[in-house]
Amino acid sequence: MALRRVTGVIGALVGAGALVLSGLGVGSANASPGSCGPVRLIIDTDIFTDVDDVGALAVANALHDQGVVQLLGVMVDTRSRWGAGAVDAINTYYGHGATPVGTLKPTDDEVATPNYAQPIADLFPHDLPDGARAPDAVALYRKLLADQPDHSVVIAAIGAETNLAHLLDSPPDMASGLSGQRLVAEKVSKLVMMGGRYPHGTEGNFARDAQSAVRVVNSWPTRVVFSGYEIGVSIMTGSKLTATPATNPVRQAYEIFAGSGGDRPSWDLTAVYVAGKGPGGVFSLSAPGRNTVGPDGANSWNNVSNGNQHYLLASLPSDRVGEPSGTVADRLNELMTQAPQDDET
Repeated sequence: MALRRVTGVIGALVGAGALVLSGLGVGSANASPGSCGPVRLIIDTDIFTDVDDVGALAVANALHDQGVVQLLGVMVDTRSRWGAGAVDAINTYYGHGATPVGTLKPTDDEVATPNYAQPIADLFPHDLPDGARAPDAVALYRKLLADQPDHSVVIAAIGAETNLAHLLDSPPDMASGLSGQRLVAEKVSKLVMMGGRYPHGTEGNFARDAQSAVRVVNSWPTRVVFSGYEIGVSIMTGSKLTATPATNPVRQAYEIFAGSGGDRPSWDLTAVYVAGKGPGGVFSLSAPGRNTVGPDGANSWNNVSNGNQHYLLASLPSDRVGEPSGTVADRLNELMTQAPQDDET
């Protein structure tokens, strides 16, 4: 996720008409149609800048181990050649090194400050030494989607929308005879996006590649749920990682970025959590509507009764969400610090 320093107006949350989903309905709402199995999840990340992308991958791997999600693949939407390696190192730590990783091409040598992706890619065990050797993200998207049942895949987009825009515009290929737009409409059930401010404002993920954000947000053919800047900014996570082993690349990344015992806002973690478990009793959904992104990346929300888009609302105070954890941050920290399973899946 790009650093959240884009100036904008944080709109007041609109609670009227919010749809609150009970915890009892989460599984059925997120499972594949006709199935009680795990959510088939693909993550699209800009791992490279802010470290909450790393926390989001930790949450996804923990949910995979719990049987809540099946992590089909991870796409990197930055060109840094260390992004794909960092993802692979994190997945490998959790015993999921076989999870395919795609990346935006061509790759380059760019690093961010603080630079956590390069040391994670260079120093921790994994099989993908360089993003240049990772498959192209769009080609991998098309292959993974083509292999899944119809309307079964959830995508969690926690970076720029570059890969998703390219996917929508992709032509038929060996994986599928469908155009990208039709392939997404046929195979994806829901897109959960960390992006925008609600009901209106400017945020980094949309602004960094505004043209792609316009393409995706304004024309994505399935249901969309947006986790806005205002949702994750007050949920601080990461400090509990000091209790995990020094061999944990997630801990190392947070220590490089935020210092030992440091916290960061949970922008990307909230999107991945909702992609896997649904809003539950932690969040609620706005009234249905349509999000619109302008050429500068600013977004504006319009309530539309037959709209297929929603944005997240804070259903309960972030410091009191009830069982099984006392706070939203506690719930996310528990997932971030969950010990890996021993088996490779």
